[in-house]
Amino acid sequence: MPLVGNLRYFALHDFLYLVARGRKTGSLVLRQPAASATLFFDTGKLVSVVRPQSHERVGEMLIRTGKITPAQLQAALHMQSAVGTRPFGTILVEQGYINEADLHVSVRMAIETTVYELFTWREGEFEFRADEPPPPDEIQTPVPLLVESLIMEGVRRVDEMRRIKERIPDNDMVVRLSARRDDPGGEVNLTADEWRVFARVDAQQSINDFAQKLGWDTFQVSSVVFGLLVYGLVEVTP
Repeated sequence: MPLVGNLRYFALHDFLYLVARGRKTGSLVLRQPAASATLFFDTGKLVSVVRPQSHERVGEMLIRTGKITPAQLQAALHMQSAVGTRPFGTILVEQGYINEADLHVSVRMAIETTVYELFTWREGEFEFRADEPPPPDEIQTPVPLLVESLIMEGVRRVDEMRRIKERIPDNDMVVRLSARRDDPGGEVNLTADEWRVFARVDAQQSINDFAQKLGWDTFQVSSVVFGLLVYGLVEVTP
């Protein structure tokens, strides 16, 4: 019998902890009125995440990191819809668009990014179905992910994002050089990532633009820009 409940009363990180500790195998279905996701586990480790248009999410990440072109993505999606049962990743590799190693890295990044987004859900129904494997045509990570690591990073991101959203309400905000420094006499020691973003600030690119060009997820870019905001080096505008 499936275990059902609501994320309002039982948070996702609590449920994932039980799955990991109990070494559970099965699927966890999450539903909101306008969104849904299914996480598949094997003996307490995460092996796949399925969301509507999840193949496009992997494809977009491959484009963002320069592994494939938009035209190659559309061609692979057309082939996948025509045959129906062949894995999307297999088509990309068979067509010579990408190699196995790059595909596996991008799949892992896509799965992690999706899970971190799900941590922001404060409401929604969940249903755990024991011993249900992922569909054979869905992309899976070749190395199952440790749920404990996902929990720690997901909780950290949620806490940090609350602070970030106070200064950067959305990812379409444009980053500009600050007209003034909050502390003109203070020294600023930037990290390598902060330099990579700061050197590209041109008053035209948004958080989303930086993510695409750098091959990062939007959380990573927002976190770096937030640090530059605190230093008084940049500003963000609609």
